[in-house]
Amino acid sequence: MSGWGLLTLFRLSPAYGYRQTLWLAVCFIGLLVGLRMHTLLPILRRYKYIWLTLALTLALLTFFFGTSPSGSGPALWLKIGGIYLQPSEILKIVLIIYLAAYLADSVPAKFRLMQLLTPTLLVAGAALMILVVQRDLGTASLFIAMYTVIIFLASGKRRFLLMSFLVILGALIAGYFIFDVIQVRVEGWLNPWLDPNGRSYQIVQSIIAIANGGVFGRGIGLGSPGVVPVAQSDFIFPSIIEETGLLGAIGVVLLFAVLTLRGFIISLRASNQFQRYLAAGITTYLVSQALLIMGGTTRLLPLTGVTLPFFSYGGSSLVTAFFASLLLL
Repeated sequence: MSGWGLLTLFRLSPAYGYRQTLWLAVCFIGLLVGLRMHTLLPILRRYKYIWLTLALTLALLTFFFGTSPSGSGPALWLKIGGIYLQPSEILKIVLIIYLAAYLADSVPAKFRLMQLLTPTLLVAGAALMILVVQRDLGTASLFIAMYTVIIFLASGKRRFLLMSFLVILGALIAGYFIFDVIQVRVEGWLNPWLDPNGRSYQIVQSIIAIANGGVFGRGIGLGSPGVVPVAQSDFIFPSIIEETGLLGAIGVVLLFAVLTLRGFIISLRASNQFQRYLAAGITTYLVSQALLIMGGTTRLLPLTGVTLPFFSYGGSSLVTAFFASLLLL
């Protein structure tokens, strides 16, 4: 997936491709080193509160020192030297680690559902509050999905799934009336042709690129990468479809389907509860994020503004995806 994404980035812009190559090299070296660290999971589990505190602190720092690599848009990054760090990417993984470790270490054999929800909701709620205030609603949606899956695995109670569905539905309805960005994206999703040159410009250009791709695509190097805005990041999936067509889209979906299958098999075969929850949470995070952005850019879902794991340009996104893969392996 990373190789396919890298080829697409070189096609879109050699500058993006070269920078992504450097990040990819760092990720591969880190992956090889991490695979030899047999104490990695015990360290993550033991010091869960430290990792959580650091991640939340970094996220809070964006309120005071946040910036954007593009110079416009939400200030969700911290600039350290010449590197842009996105704390919300780190917070995703850390929240999974914390929930998996806490539930594995603290939950007794017999418990009530509220014993799980009360302490974990405080942490998840704090993380969600930061993201909602920053209007990073795509990442907030991922947090809810990860939390739901991990708590369900720990409790085994189906009514929790119903409770989560009702909470998510209520949050979506409330968010529509509170946040103008949600209204814009929902309206653009329902009828993008009302304002094709304004608010719906991104999704309209995405639809045009996908239509141009057809079944077999226009051919590698024969697309029009400048047509789709943010093609290197959020909208890399339409760029792939334009040049490789429906067959390319199916190929990407199948890759994530394999990742889903392998991830949950690893979870089922885990030697302890911590690894079980961790594998399930990581798989949910990677696949949910992929589904959100693939669905958003093809107009199956409202746009959420997240990246396509392993494919999209960005050091924080790539490092987080590789670290998640390391924990799975």
